[in-house]
Amino acid sequence: MSKETRAELSETDGSKKLEDENSLGDVRFYPPLYTQRYSFAAKILEKHDAKWVVDLGCSECAIVRFYREVPSVQKIQLVDIDREALDFNKNRIKPRPSDYIFKRANPLSIEIYEGSATSLDNRTIGCDAVSMIEFIEHLYPDILEEVEENVFGRLRPRLVVVTTPNYEFNSLFPGELRFRHYDHKFEWIRSEFQSWCQGVCEKYSYSVEYTGIGDPPLESQEVGFCSQAAIFTSSSESKPSIESKECCYCLVAESTFPYKDKDTLSAEETLKSEVSYIINLLTSNHRSMDSDQSCFCVQKDDKEQMEIPVDHLMTFSRISKLVKTDDLKKFLHENGYQLTEDQSTLIIPLEDEWEDRYHDGSEEENETDICVEDSNVNFYEAATSCAIDTEEIWD
Repeated sequence: MSKETRAELSETDGSKKLEDENSLGDVRFYPPLYTQRYSFAAKILEKHDAKWVVDLGCSECAIVRFYREVPSVQKIQLVDIDREALDFNKNRIKPRPSDYIFKRANPLSIEIYEGSATSLDNRTIGCDAVSMIEFIEHLYPDILEEVEENVFGRLRPRLVVVTTPNYEFNSLFPGELRFRHYDHKFEWIRSEFQSWCQGVCEKYSYSVEYTGIGDPPLESQEVGFCSQAAIFTSSSESKPSIESKECCYCLVAESTFPYKDKDTLSAEETLKSEVSYIINLLTSNHRSMDSDQSCFCVQKDDKEQMEIPVDHLMTFSRISKLVKTDDLKKFLHENGYQLTEDQSTLIIPLEDEWEDRYHDGSEEENETDICVEDSNVNFYEAATSCAIDTEEIWD
């Protein structure tokens, strides 16, 4: 089937959308394919020690959950033309409570911009990485050429990560062969994608490595990955030759993350952080703690409260390595925590006021920091295993 025929098919059958690659029949992905793509891009940034990344076509901004965990990254800029989607999802870039407890060793700022990928905003000049995840297939050919020139010819980052649907994989989906989403202007087979990539390399002096995301079934290896990917790299040390004095993007939201090496914290600051974290962990999971006989919920004066023995807090090495039991009781009392009369048990009211003390109200805050107790757990595994948002996963 020619590219022209496929384009006509997409235009005439746009109502039959394939928006969820995980619910199309026999082919299923776990973790969901969109989380695999974001995890893949984050790993590439980490591998190349990227410090400043611009994500074009960020849509619901969910990729920031993965990028902000890359240790080397210090600036993330998210760009999309859909202002409504950006406004709706702008709280995703806010620091979580755990970010104040386990502070980064490096600074991190995140910015969301409404703007076109065809335009060069001077605030993006100097980035060392650009990602375009399931983005280029939404562009008409003439617009894609402008984006190509803007990214590879003007911004000239040393690293560019691109993923796009592999049309050959669509034959495994039930029903007639068609594009995966009504807004896709094209979907390339592997030879077409690689031809485009080679053209980019020849024109802008990049090299490219091909891979993909979403393994095919064992009996259908010939169709390749569900999403094909290209990793462009440039060894050139030259800076972008074109300078822009124009701020053509509209800033939607920005956040600055706390950072400070924990080794520089005072003993009291460290203890305060650890106690807050453990209490937050226990209270956040109190509904499922029936098997834990150490902590229990009780009703008092028509209000639910959780009782945590101080001795139980001491079973956490995060706390016991910092303080003795009597000193912990003194610390809790001096810092306004409610204790029983004999100071043996910590009392936590399970009400809105307590939850507000630890939560900022965002729906996604507990995706990674409550699912795993150990902050050193691989963040890619945590982010994919605990992802529960309702993002449209066709993009």
